[in-house]
Amino acid sequence: MGLKLGRTAALHFLSQVAVSASGFVATFAIARVLGADGVGAYALGMSLVVWFNVPLSGFQEALKKRVSEGVDRDEYFTSGVVLNLTSVVVPAALVLLFSGPVETFVGAPVAPFVALVLVTNGVFNTLRDTLHGEKKVAEAGWLRFVERVLRTVAQVAFLVLGYRIAGLFVGHAIALVVSAALGLYFVDLRPAIPDRSHFRRLVDYARHGWSGGLKGNAFNWMDTIVLGLFVAQSLVGVYKVAWTLASFLVVVSNSVSSTLFPEISDISTDGQTERVKHYLDEGLLFTGLFLIPGLFGSVAIGSDLLRIYESEFTQGATILVILVLARILDAYASQIISVIKAVDRPDIVMRIDLLFVVVNVALNFLLIYRFGWYGAAVATLVSGGVTLAASYYAISSLVGRPSVPVGEIARQTVAAVVMFGVVYALESVAPGGHFVTVALVVVGAAVYTVVLLVLSSRIRQKARALAPDSVAGVARLSR
Repeated sequence: MGLKLGRTAALHFLSQVAVSASGFVATFAIARVLGADGVGAYALGMSLVVWFNVPLSGFQEALKKRVSEGVDRDEYFTSGVVLNLTSVVVPAALVLLFSGPVETFVGAPVAPFVALVLVTNGVFNTLRDTLHGEKKVAEAGWLRFVERVLRTVAQVAFLVLGYRIAGLFVGHAIALVVSAALGLYFVDLRPAIPDRSHFRRLVDYARHGWSGGLKGNAFNWMDTIVLGLFVAQSLVGVYKVAWTLASFLVVVSNSVSSTLFPEISDISTDGQTERVKHYLDEGLLFTGLFLIPGLFGSVAIGSDLLRIYESEFTQGATILVILVLARILDAYASQIISVIKAVDRPDIVMRIDLLFVVVNVALNFLLIYRFGWYGAAVATLVSGGVTLAASYYAISSLVGRPSVPVGEIARQTVAAVVMFGVVYALESVAPGGHFVTVALVVVGAAVYTVVLLVLSSRIRQKARALAPDSVAGVARLSR
């Protein structure tokens, strides 16, 4: 990965760490004020938002792809905005029309607010994906950070004022509106009159691209939906807190994937297969950087981490370990799928996504009914493995067998094992308490980093190259 791409990925990563930290604060506040029941109700409401946004996801992918190609960008931007906004009006109307069943499922009278978040989320995501298409990945990442911080502040304020579940959705909508307005400042594209061909090319890509949203929602939210049908609301809340912790570890993978997509999309139009494979190798190198030590860390102190929210959340410790492992499999698959999208083969991605959805939905209903919330975690894990296998087969048929950095992944694993030994030993003799848990996380991260830098010359080289350039990038972005 070149210095420019590395700096972009590093800046995007920093923004996503900040996003995750802000999300932790919000989840912590909700858990402390409303308990597991409150977390569960909000999670169920948001699961409806993301599922009703599936049609929008196809147009978002199409907009990002066509803008990144560099031809008729203003026209694609305009037609994409029209299609995106149209696709959120119908779902919002359906939520209002069937407000009774919606509120029964969520467990709170929030149907109008769910519809509001649906629409505002569509506007925000349209602008964010436009920035991705313009190769302004760092700006898009920081825009998401601003939205997350504003959401946290607004939601905590509404909780303090006593508005409870409804306040969470209103605060979410306010943050989306303000952030979308800010996003307009960063977008260079301007409205232009598109013709039928622009709409047709967007729709052609979206016909296959919508499955990515379906797959992503199934991976992130299908277990929540099905859990809401079979288990208590409080268990849904504990499950989502465990999922939030597991998701924090995927920020490096997401940042690298977001950075490489527009670049691969650009060079793929010239048939530069070897460079495509090189970028994929770079992406796979960084995918497990946080996730692998995160798996060992969740085994060592997962219960302590969950206790920070409240003692009732510690029952999700085993769930957390399974979900982190599921995240690892999905993260590697997502890197490969991002490359398949970038080389303009959304039809293949659609087949992989639909395979995942079928397996995931079937396993969730079967295993949750039989084993409860452990079944949900296992369903997510198995589905991630299926996706990884299918995506690897697909990319091998497209550009040849990819070069997987097995040696580097092994070094990351060895460093994680050393970290696990140190943290486990310290945890067994250290006194309890939240500050001790945080200290163990810091010590574990330091041990892992030092050992990995000693073991991997490739990581050392990347770190030396990116550190000064990333600092300079932060300074430029702040001006």
